Amino acid sequence: MPNNYANIKKLQRISPIWLIPIVAACIGLWMVVTTISHQGPLITLELDNAEGIEPGKTPIKVRSVEIGKVQTVTLDDDLRHVIVTAQMNVEAERLLREDTRFWVVKPRVGKSGISGLNTLLSGSYLELQPGKSKESKLEFTVLDTPPVTPTNAPGLRIELSSEQDSALSIGDPVLYRGFTVGRVEQAEFKSDTRQMSYQLFIQAPYDALVTSNTRFWLNRGIQLQAATDGIKIKTGTLETILSGGVSFSVPPGWELGQPVKSYRSFNLYTDEDSSTIRRYQDKVDYILLFDESVRGLNPGAPVEYRGIQVGSVLAVPFSVPGNDLLTARSRQIPVLIRIEPGRIRSDMDKDQLPNWEKEFTTAVRQGLRASLRSGNLLTGALYVDLNFYPDLPKTTGLGELANYRTLPTAPGGLARIEQQVVQLLNKLNQLDIEQVLTNAQTMLTETEAAMANVRQVSASMDKIATQQSTQQLPAELQKTLAEMQKTLQGLSANSPAYGELNRSIQSLNRVLREVQPMARTLNEKPNALLFQPDADNDPEPRKAK
Repeated sequence: MPNNYANIKKLQRISPIWLIPIVAACIGLWMVVTTISHQGPLITLELDNAEGIEPGKTPIKVRSVEIGKVQTVTLDDDLRHVIVTAQMNVEAERLLREDTRFWVVKPRVGKSGISGLNTLLSGSYLELQPGKSKESKLEFTVLDTPPVTPTNAPGLRIELSSEQDSALSIGDPVLYRGFTVGRVEQAEFKSDTRQMSYQLFIQAPYDALVTSNTRFWLNRGIQLQAATDGIKIKTGTLETILSGGVSFSVPPGWELGQPVKSYRSFNLYTDEDSSTIRRYQDKVDYILLFDESVRGLNPGAPVEYRGIQVGSVLAVPFSVPGNDLLTARSRQIPVLIRIEPGRIRSDMDKDQLPNWEKEFTTAVRQGLRASLRSGNLLTGALYVDLNFYPDLPKTTGLGELANYRTLPTAPGGLARIEQQVVQLLNKLNQLDIEQVLTNAQTMLTETEAAMANVRQVSASMDKIATQQSTQQLPAELQKTLAEMQKTLQGLSANSPAYGELNRSIQSLNRVLREVQPMARTLNEKPNALLFQPDADNDPEPRKAK
């Protein structure tokens, strides 16, 4: 009997419908592997604030090429900083070195101009400056401002220290003879040394201009200086007038010195004049005690010997330790000066300093004194002048006060003129003007009597000459008598000589009468020649009863 049932067999092949999810899974796995293979390291950035930073949007660029993107923005535990994590591309891994620097690019207005205007539309982004170090790093601190110079730029970095207020800013130019050769990279105040510290970058090949004898000074745009030697006005370039800066050079006449390495420290001077002052190792300090006003004498004023600077003033007035009432007790103003013997003798060293001090003491015994002189009549600035005054009393040498040697002083300038005027008034006061006038009056009276006698003698001679006996004398005698008569007639009352002599006596008499009130005034008030006497009040009429 035939079999009418079908034989059912199970198929052994996979359905083609399963190919679709398998292919999708492979594609997804490939995408994951590709994405992971193209991802770079995850870095951490620390900022003061997150202004302009958005997670998932803010890119990280190098030369306008995107190499990463910000992933998260969070606050740190102490709430003082912002922690940013960023995913970098795989090609950026070689750029992440220990000296790599980051900063935020945004619109900025500074001395060097306006930058970052393109971010007004596109938004802020993080800029990366690759480093050269061999050590890799994944955690960085973002700079507040863009770096002035690249890390790998060839050149020389110099450190400057100054005790003045902050006078330089980041980005200020560094000039050599008016040409910009570098920029100021850093400016900060160090509290431990209480000094301003600056870092300068001088680009190659101008870095060879910096040697061990180089001096750095501030550029004052327009500098007006009124000193003892007059008024000086200095102007710089337009850039230095607007932004200042710093200049450097080797002072004229100095040796160039040896080349220096990076991060060598130098002092920053206030101006070019102060930078050219040669520093002397040997110094001797003295105290001057002045009996006159020291108004106009300021610290830094020169100490000169016949026009040549030999030192400078250190303190006006100088407070002597342990004796705060010095000026009240002695009525003298102490001034501390410093003399640098190297200015006087070029071969001065420490071994010759004791011999120089002995010679200086000998000069003091011979009349060397210090006095105040006016250096500028317009500003009233004073300076200390050393010179010999042989007319002053001799001294035994240098004195001593508070472990300092004191140098004797002499009145100078207006004080010396005042002293001479006082001496003149004292001499006038000692003169007996009344006795002098009395003697002059007596002399005039005696002169008039003598002239009367001369007239009498002349009349007698005329009478003798007219006599007949006189005419009979020898011719020579007659000639002699004629000459004598002619001479006596010249002294007669009607002669011009007699009239001139009489007028001179009357003028002298009139002058003596006019001098008498002045003599009485000088006797009563000797300083009437210098000071105007008090005016008498106008008389007031009495009130009627």
